[in-house]
Amino acid sequence: MTKYRFIKKVITKVAALGMLLSTSALAGVGASSYSPHKYQQNDWFGEFGEFNSMYVNAGGLVENDQFEASLGIFRTISGEAGQEFFAMTMPYDYNHSYSFAWFENGADIDGGPSYTEHAFMFGYAYRVMHTVAIGVDLALLYINQFEFNKQVTPGLDVGVSWNPIANSKVGFLQLGASIQNILQPQISTAPKGGSSSFVTIGTADAYSVPMNLNFSAFYRGLNRMLELKAELAMIDLLPEADSKASFTDKIETSFTTTYYLSPLLGIRLRLTKEGYPVLGATVNVKHVNMFRYIELDLEMSHDKLMADKNRGFLWSSKVSTRLGPTREESIGYARYRRLKIEPENDYRRAMLLYLKRDFLGAAYAFGKVITKYPSFHLVDQAAFYKGKSFENMRMHKASRKVYQVAIKKYPLSDQQAKYHFQLMNIDYKEGKFSEALIKYEEIARKYADTDVKADADYIVGQIKFEQKQYQAAVDLLSPILPGNANYLYARFTIGIAFTRIEEREKAEASFNDIINYQAASQSEEDLQNAAKVKLGHLYFSTEPPRFAEAATLYKSIPNESHVKAEALLALAWSLLKVNQLEKALDIGKYVIDRFPKSFLVSEAYLVEGYVYFIKKDWANAKKSLEACKALVEKPLVSEEEKLKERAEYEGMISDFESIQMGALDLARQLPTPRVQQKRNALKPKFDKANSAIDDHYQFLNKALQSDRFDGNRKRLLDDASFTLAEVVSRMGGASDIGDDLDGLDEEL
Repeated sequence: MTKYRFIKKVITKVAALGMLLSTSALAGVGASSYSPHKYQQNDWFGEFGEFNSMYVNAGGLVENDQFEASLGIFRTISGEAGQEFFAMTMPYDYNHSYSFAWFENGADIDGGPSYTEHAFMFGYAYRVMHTVAIGVDLALLYINQFEFNKQVTPGLDVGVSWNPIANSKVGFLQLGASIQNILQPQISTAPKGGSSSFVTIGTADAYSVPMNLNFSAFYRGLNRMLELKAELAMIDLLPEADSKASFTDKIETSFTTTYYLSPLLGIRLRLTKEGYPVLGATVNVKHVNMFRYIELDLEMSHDKLMADKNRGFLWSSKVSTRLGPTREESIGYARYRRLKIEPENDYRRAMLLYLKRDFLGAAYAFGKVITKYPSFHLVDQAAFYKGKSFENMRMHKASRKVYQVAIKKYPLSDQQAKYHFQLMNIDYKEGKFSEALIKYEEIARKYADTDVKADADYIVGQIKFEQKQYQAAVDLLSPILPGNANYLYARFTIGIAFTRIEEREKAEASFNDIINYQAASQSEEDLQNAAKVKLGHLYFSTEPPRFAEAATLYKSIPNESHVKAEALLALAWSLLKVNQLEKALDIGKYVIDRFPKSFLVSEAYLVEGYVYFIKKDWANAKKSLEACKALVEKPLVSEEEKLKERAEYEGMISDFESIQMGALDLARQLPTPRVQQKRNALKPKFDKANSAIDDHYQFLNKALQSDRFDGNRKRLLDDASFTLAEVVSRMGGASDIGDDLDGLDEEL
């Protein structure tokens, strides 16, 4: 029993290896007493300069360049003592490395219960600067002392690594210092039975694993053919009071030399901390399928080479592999994603929102691109579409600020001309013609050779048309050629302008240009239908009238067209002119029934009245003419309604401007949860204001139609009043004068 207690005590002491003591010591437990300085970091698996060497110096982990995994085994010739380990190290970004290792020591004593020790280690290294790194290593030791004492105890190491030299000519030099067990693991000697305990500082009947100071050096040179390693350790910095170890006893050193006969094969000679030599070889291959690198190390020794320590033949083998992207590749890909892929994906998402006409979402999304990726090559286009998004929501104040900032921020961008044009376009939309013309002069001077010049010409042409300067409008719009997005719209305005200055042939040519054009969109088809109606009107009113050609054009308008009602009404007039009364009457009734809210209904009633007048159906004629007169006695939109709407709009617009500025400010910020919360809070206010703006512009459109219809309204009122007087006269028995339409207005 005395011998067993002695063995148990020694093995318990051996559990104090802390940072994974060499299991070679376990083979000699029967011939030596406990000497803390004999049990240092692992001589076989833990070498400074290797990427998974956190159990020597966690600061060295920072030199790891890609994911690395190692698996090793150590054995005595008897097989009674041994060690296995597994370690893996992962770099992250440029400055960080993480590592995990598991070790297992074990020995059988006289065939009885086994002693086992498991260590779980978690390491982290941080690159403080390019050449200096610090690291920490947290260890959890699980010790099972022959089933009578099971315990878990923590430990902590800290280390620093310095890489003063790293170039192809001189070589690579790495220096390190570490304090092992700065948080000392505590080993309890009190029996615990079959249960496990957690042992920390202050636990009764426990002693501390020695704290050690380690210095390490690693050099690689001669074109990577030679590797030199050296370690010096001072053992047990805080010895127990009864320690008798001398200073020299506390000093441990080891040296390793590896020479590569070829890039794939090296031979190794090591002198361990316990003073015996080791001979080994290393073989490696690169780029084997998924593995970037595979290395196999085999080392062996015999204690009788220097002194008989009753261990006999010792050997270890280790296989290491590296796989996955290197640190440089990961950083490069991350930068590529950050600078190329991520901004392009965010830009596409923003453009998708824009194309879906979710303009508020698009404004925020383009704002994210501008704020998060200021060096992205499409950031100037993102600014353009951000401004367009606000502009499409009629947030002109916000849109102006976006374009103005972009002009200053991207002076060399090819979007500069577009920024200036959009500012001009906003002035045009707001009726600020003078400001728009000033901006046009700058565009014409600075960007005459760009596509924007034609767009600016189109806007100014529209302004001149609004100002009734028809020839000036024609001169500006005529150079706009097929292929330009505004071509058909320019030709339509030119046709109307020629009609106003009574150049019918040129007007017909302009409308025919539109009709014969190959339409590529629904809006262009709509414009072609409008041109057919206008050309039909020209045929209808020319001398001599070309009713058949006009009727053909009117009939060609599809039912879903926005000018269908106008085409049908014009067709009814054409039929009336050629005395096809029933057809004209049917079409007039159809317009009244199919388009009850159209301002053309009044004229349809006039057509009915004329047909009934010619048929001498005085009662129906009187009814239709009175309906026509009732509809045109007052403007569609009165001046009082316009003034009221203007007052309500001006009262609301100040609130809308504050909403614009709020949306603009939020579009400059990244979509954090707090910002998203603010956006969600703004959305109901925006929806309410935007609905009011839509209602206002619908009213303005109605008012514009009312103003344009006003001249026709007065004509209809005169015609209806005159014809109604004739009908009343006939119903009272007056003579049959004016039985046909010769005395009635023949204009549309």
